[in-house]
Amino acid sequence: MAEQAIILIPDISGFTGFTSATEIDHAAHIITELLELIVASNLTDFTLAEIEGDAVLFYRKGEPLRREQLIDQCLRMFSNFHRQLMVIERDTVCQCGACQTASNLTLKFIAHFGYIKEIKVAQFVKATGIDMIVAHRLLKNDVGSDEYILMTEPCCDAVGHEDANPKLQWAKSSQSYDAIGNVGYVFATLTDHKAQIPQPPAPPRFVVEKGDDNLEVVINAPLRAVYQTLVNVDKRPDWLEGVDTINREMTSERINMRHNCVFHGMTLVNTAVYRDFSENHARYSEKVEIQKINLTLLAHYEMEALGEASTRLNFNVNWMGAKLPAANKQGMMAGQATNFELFKHVCETNPA
Repeated sequence: MAEQAIILIPDISGFTGFTSATEIDHAAHIITELLELIVASNLTDFTLAEIEGDAVLFYRKGEPLRREQLIDQCLRMFSNFHRQLMVIERDTVCQCGACQTASNLTLKFIAHFGYIKEIKVAQFVKATGIDMIVAHRLLKNDVGSDEYILMTEPCCDAVGHEDANPKLQWAKSSQSYDAIGNVGYVFATLTDHKAQIPQPPAPPRFVVEKGDDNLEVVINAPLRAVYQTLVNVDKRPDWLEGVDTINREMTSERINMRHNCVFHGMTLVNTAVYRDFSENHARYSEKVEIQKINLTLLAHYEMEALGEASTRLNFNVNWMGAKLPAANKQGMMAGQATNFELFKHVCETNPA
């Protein structure tokens, strides 16, 4: 039996043209994170029907929301979306195309009202019907903006035509589609609302305090390739001898991202704490915690371009006052020297 429902589709766009494995992987991480955030921002009892690429399909049966409630729900999702993009931009460690252009992502909303029918496919419930088709077709329209709320005339009839507290400037338009005909709607662009979203707080200032132990290696690869290979957590097994497993948070590489490295039977908890990147000079630091031996240290990496295809990499360890015997420290530095030879080979033959 068909039932009336509001259909709501928040749709993300803006990621195009990526070709490297890292960029594609990080774009997927970022889109997944943002889709999950949109779903978590649903506070008006919409049913999640499915994730469709870079869009979320919601519907809400029963008594329609008031117009103001529907708009507030869209604006909440929109604000949370852009707040998270600001955090990603602030904290990103990675220099790949996806991470560096995430702030260009956009979000629009299609809201329609009509009849849907729920059908069960295996253990899943799917909503179908001509009005689902109408809502999806409206994702392609002539609105001259990438970020807006679009409400069809049937949606306006259901939720109301006047805002109790108008926040947006609405305009009328329509679109004609094959096999559907003309669909009238109103839309409001979100440029002004986006400008009012506050910036996240600045991160605490991190001071690089170096220790006494250093290693240095010259790598025949551009600085960017060396840096990207270093910060790419998924490539660590390629150059960390004795690594059994890398368990990581499923995000793109950022400040405060943690990954666990199982190394010779010990778990090392690594947390990115600092980065500073330019084409000629870059720095990256991690906090490393080894609970089994009650050790916390800071690992600092500094890269200097010696030419277009040559980079000097310096590694420094601050033992943070650990009471380790000198022989233990020497053994760990010797192990890292072996790793750096592997790292040099990876950067020169198969960088991130």
